[in-house]
Amino acid sequence: MQRIGIFYNPKLFKSIQKLKERIAFLQKNEYIISLLENQKRKGLQGISYVKGFTKENIDLLIVLGGDGTILLASKLVLKENIPLLGFNHGKLGFLSECEKHEFEPVFEQIRKGAYIVEEKMILECTSLSDTKMKYYALNDCVLYKGTYPKMLTFKILDDNEYLFDIEADGIIVSTPTGSTGYNISAGGSIVFPHTDVLLLTPINPHNQFIKPFIFSAEKKLSIQYIKGNEKIYVAIDGENVDTMKKYEQIAIEKSSYTSKFIKLHDKTFAKIVREKFID
Repeated sequence: MQRIGIFYNPKLFKSIQKLKERIAFLQKNEYIISLLENQKRKGLQGISYVKGFTKENIDLLIVLGGDGTILLASKLVLKENIPLLGFNHGKLGFLSECEKHEFEPVFEQIRKGAYIVEEKMILECTSLSDTKMKYYALNDCVLYKGTYPKMLTFKILDDNEYLFDIEADGIIVSTPTGSTGYNISAGGSIVFPHTDVLLLTPINPHNQFIKPFIFSAEKKLSIQYIKGNEKIYVAIDGENVDTMKKYEQIAIEKSSYTSKFIKLHDKTFAKIVREKFID
């Protein structure tokens, strides 16, 4: 892994100094560094600039930022089979493997091969309206009402078999990775990373006996919007990407793509949960 791409959150790196220090350390250790052309900064030396990260130009993508930055980065290399390594410069940083102060010691572990490449499930979300748009989510797909004051009604189907209707402010369908995101805020369960399931969590359901559902990841869920405002919003990993009108559907299933993440031997999921949510 000598060819390294860097993707950073410019809002957290308004000063170039910290970025220069990271790059200087890597170059000193004979790594070849690439940045995206749209993240070019004056004062950086010995950098290659690329239009996109591919397996032809990098072996590893380092992400400097918070969870939102990692979600963006995962889309950049989803189809390239390139692993990511996140350093948290944000707040919670649950998706980041490392904190920002661990940069240099972590690369000592990388050089020694003290890591594995962990694959994380991706959701494939396909609009069943005329557009047939397709989206990929590392965390979740959320259907929600925006500022509309009343509840929405959704029809839930499993492989085209009708299951039930849900009245709620919205619906979250998440991966195990996304279980610690919006899902947990809405009352969903924390799921260990390698559990092969889809989570469906209503947002403020009208019937308080309606609880989150867990489906096998081999299932294909379809959600039809049947009652409420003229249109609702579709958010993928926290970004609005589409809208849905009444009686339109979206199909959500496990993708054949996975996101690859560098996992260090001393960073277990249980330890991260304790550090981020309990300790």
